[in-house]
Amino acid sequence: MRVFKDGESRASSGDAASQIQTNLAGIKAVVAFGSARGGVGKSSLTVNAAAALAQAGRRIGILDADLNSPSILAMLGIRAPRRPMVTEWIEPLTGPLGVRVVSVELMPDLDTPPVSFLDLEEQNQTTFQPSRPAAVEVPYTRTLRRMLEQSRLGPLDLLLVDLPPGLEAIARLSQLVPTAHLVILTHPSELAARAIRSIGEFAAANLLATVGVIENMAGFSCTGCHSVRPLMPQGAVAPVASDLGIPLIERLPFDPHLAETCDRGILLVREYPDSPLAKQLTTVALAIDQATRSKAAPERAAV
Repeated sequence: MRVFKDGESRASSGDAASQIQTNLAGIKAVVAFGSARGGVGKSSLTVNAAAALAQAGRRIGILDADLNSPSILAMLGIRAPRRPMVTEWIEPLTGPLGVRVVSVELMPDLDTPPVSFLDLEEQNQTTFQPSRPAAVEVPYTRTLRRMLEQSRLGPLDLLLVDLPPGLEAIARLSQLVPTAHLVILTHPSELAARAIRSIGEFAAANLLATVGVIENMAGFSCTGCHSVRPLMPQGAVAPVASDLGIPLIERLPFDPHLAETCDRGILLVREYPDSPLAKQLTTVALAIDQATRSKAAPERAAV
């Protein structure tokens, strides 16, 4: 794996974006799954969306950019090599349905932790400002940049990026991949809905292509009575999304089988293809694919 010299590690965002664009030239679209808060199901939805797209004949890759708690390999039932080979490139692993995966677990020479706890003076120096390149790269940005520059993913229709929670991760990815599309995940609660406002405003101000919002765990899918019952207070997400001019792609029910399949390293859309959630996930995945092809967001879901 290439070791950057001091001058390279502090390259401007424009230089980094250019290098990344060259490396990802064979990928038709990059789609980031982001959220304002944690625990909304980004990773589980990412792997199942990837599987649904692969089943539809798309060439799919996943970049696990949640560097503190990578989980994509485990959710796909892929075992990371104990001692990955040190090469100039990061070699993806191939999972079910031919999905290609890159994770921080495949970077054997990671010399700094993806996130560091900075003192106040350092924090002031590295505060991210989307309007200009950061003066000093923090470890997360450096690691994400290496993954994007050095992952030999090959030609793909879509590369799905599983981001850690928070606006900063979205902002840093958009700085490195200005052409990326964004899918925002949230819970149906009022506090979670309020939290996505900053993401929508950032996306609009920085011309980040936002496909739409997915309201996850909007109800409980009862396998006994075959109905979906409310799980949290309803009706908070749609008005915020509408106010931001962002489509509401879908409202997904909570299904206990999703956690079960993720823990077992298998895919809900393959194991329980006839479940309401699996069918909705397939619809969502194809809507995202269509949106990236047409450069338009899918129709807003009924609430």
